[in-house]
Amino acid sequence: MSPSPDQENAAGPPQRRLLVVDDEPTLRLGFSYALASRATQVDTAATGRQALDRLKNASYDLLILDLRMPDIDGLGVIEALREAGNTVPIVLCSAALTPLAVIRAIQHRVPDFLLKPVRPVDLREVVDYVLAPPDTPTSRTVGAIRRGDVPLALEHARSDSPHHHGTTVWIKVLESILNPPDDESPGAGESLIRSSLAALAFRSSTSPT
Repeated sequence: MSPSPDQENAAGPPQRRLLVVDDEPTLRLGFSYALASRATQVDTAATGRQALDRLKNASYDLLILDLRMPDIDGLGVIEALREAGNTVPIVLCSAALTPLAVIRAIQHRVPDFLLKPVRPVDLREVVDYVLAPPDTPTSRTVGAIRRGDVPLALEHARSDSPHHHGTTVWIKVLESILNPPDDESPGAGESLIRSSLAALAFRSSTSPT
């Protein structure tokens, strides 16, 4: 891969290190080119297994993770990392979020989502947002989820009044996690409106009302 223009002028070690995991070669190439700079080193992995192997031998500031992959899918990678005590921030990237996938990701402290196709500017912004979040009700909500404190996340979300669409969906998801249906159906999140899940993606969750 040709280095990005910033990389070509790189001086000194990068200040942050990212891992892009996607089974599509063109997406790995595009994401790497969009994110690499004099301050950012980008490594890639083509499968979930490769990602777990890389994370055993190196530390990263952020993981951009595809949801659907042939060997171990994104949720499987997340669960393996959390079970091993790895708390690396993760952005889950998918063309189609499902209620169950969203709830499982949040339960494993992954509140950051991107919907494919992803524009380079959105990719760079979500990295900056996760690594240096602003002080807003939405950022405090996702920050609490990243720390595994769902009750506090719900408190922050409810404080964002009047609720914009993204906050309303966050509240539904968090309430579903804290108060699952009595029948303990694995499809607990299916009551959420599927189209509204897009509101949890980065661009929507940070947009003004």
